Order: sequence, then structure tokens, then C-alpha cells
Amino acid sequence: MDVTTKGYGGTINLTVGVNTDGHVTGVIVGDNSETPGLGSKAKEPDFINQFGEVTVNDTLSVVKQGKKSANEIQAISGATITSRAVTDGVQAALDAVKLIMNGVN
Repeated sequence: MDVTTKGYGGTINLTVGVNTDGHVTGVIVGDNSETPGLGSKAKEPDFINQFGEVTVNDTLSVVKQGKKSANEIQAISGATITSRAVTDGVQAALDAVKLIMNGVN
């Protein structure tokens, strides 16, 4: 599912993969204008791989430190706005997929 969200530097385009069981299979951060060296870290595996633990039944939140559960996404240091934008985009995709899975038009 393609999603567009607003980050620190403008729009961020995401592609979020979700399997038929409702688990995230991948997140690709596409075109964006986030700050090089900070917000651009949203493309790195250390950040993106956190979404591999979530499902359509999770409500995601961004934490600055001390991630305690799968639905908590550890923010990129110095790029909290970007971290929230990507997390919000993934949440929007999960919400849409959940509606589709439940047969709501």
C-alpha cells in the first residue's frame, strides 16, 4: 500500500507491505526531503526493521527511549518528527488494511 505523510522537510512517500495475516512484511521509504544525516536515517534497517514486529491490530507509538513492546517504535535521535511521520504513515496503511480485511468498504 502506498502512503504519503508529512515529515520535517515535506512529504514522505512510503510503501507498506502487509500480508494476509495482517503482519507488516516491509516498509520502503521513497521520495522525501528529510534532513540528510538525520531524517534520512528513516530508510536505514535499524529504524525500518522495527515495523516487522507489528500487525493490523497494533496501535503504534513513537518513543524516544526505552522501547518496551512491539507497537513502540524507537525514534531516530534528532529526527523525532520524521520518526513520527513514518510511523503515522505505517499506522494509516495498517488501519486501511484492517478495514479491507474486515470487509468494510
